[in-house]
Amino acid sequence: MNRRRFLTTAVATGTATAVAGCLASAAPSPPDLPTDQLDADGWELVEEEEEEAFSESFGGVELTATATTKVYEHAPLREDLAEKTLGEVSEAPVSFFASRITFDPDLTDIPGGVGSDQILDEVETNVRSTLEMQMAENGVEEIEEEGTGTLAVDSGEEARRTDLAGIVPFQPVSFPVSNGDPVTLETDGIAVAGRAAVWMGDESVLVGGGAFPAENVDMAIDEELSSAISVSIDVDLGLEPERYESDLLELVAAIE
Repeated sequence: MNRRRFLTTAVATGTATAVAGCLASAAPSPPDLPTDQLDADGWELVEEEEEEAFSESFGGVELTATATTKVYEHAPLREDLAEKTLGEVSEAPVSFFASRITFDPDLTDIPGGVGSDQILDEVETNVRSTLEMQMAENGVEEIEEEGTGTLAVDSGEEARRTDLAGIVPFQPVSFPVSNGDPVTLETDGIAVAGRAAVWMGDESVLVGGGAFPAENVDMAIDEELSSAISVSIDVDLGLEPERYESDLLELVAAIE
């Protein structure tokens, strides 16, 4: 995901009050993740990056934000989708990401938590935009915000949650039939859901989320080629959206 984009935007519009004295800083570090669960479930780490998001003066305090992000893909499910759809759906997003955003000086050491609410507001807004962009880059169309709410994370905090919904178009697939017109399989596509959560952790802001197939494709087509010949095609991709969502949210909740 484009961490520099959402972090720079997220914090540049925040506000702060002049603070006197020496303030501690939080050392940049990756988010703590349930690596055993990720490995067991087939998630593959595809990107890990640490970068300075910005360095700017806020009310007399020089504030620097650094983001450390890990991005995972569920290769087995992606490959299974590509095989079952005859290559028509090869880039559908099946992803999980986690970020830790640290600050110098540490926001929790600024009296009154100056800037924390503003930063959370902007991070939440821009994480949504970034997730939408990432879904679009993976072929998802008609992306809309499905709802907002909260998510209880394992540390006891309550994260701000945003749900997105879209669809990966499925182009018609034709099967040639001897001495007859081709049999064509048509469907609206594969629904995809996006989930994102943002919350304050110890000395940092934590971000987690991802995307997954949101509905199974299960259909049957019957074609009469002649008065004596009929063809039946059954399609069942075997997708399990409720399990995908539960697994993803469990991973997000475990981020520390």
